[in-house]
Amino acid sequence: MEVVTVRVDEKTRKEIDQVVEELGGSTSEVIRKAIHLAWFTTMQDRMRRESAEIANDPAEREEAEQIREWARYLAS
Repeated sequence: MEVVTVRVDEKTRKEIDQVVEELGGSTSEVIRKAIHLAWFTTMQDRMRRESAEIANDPAEREEAEQIREWARYLAS
């Protein structure tokens, strides 16, 4: 496992300590979970942005309608 050094201010240190106390485990585990959560949140934001772009693109909407029509045909 790779080691990463992070400098934290007093507020952040207190927050880390509170989360460690709440969740148990180590500071490293809490920081890993925070990084995973940040990644997950970033991916959700990206998908929302891309979905909005697709929803606002007339060509994409037309293609989606064609796919829905094809699915209805297959289901009948």
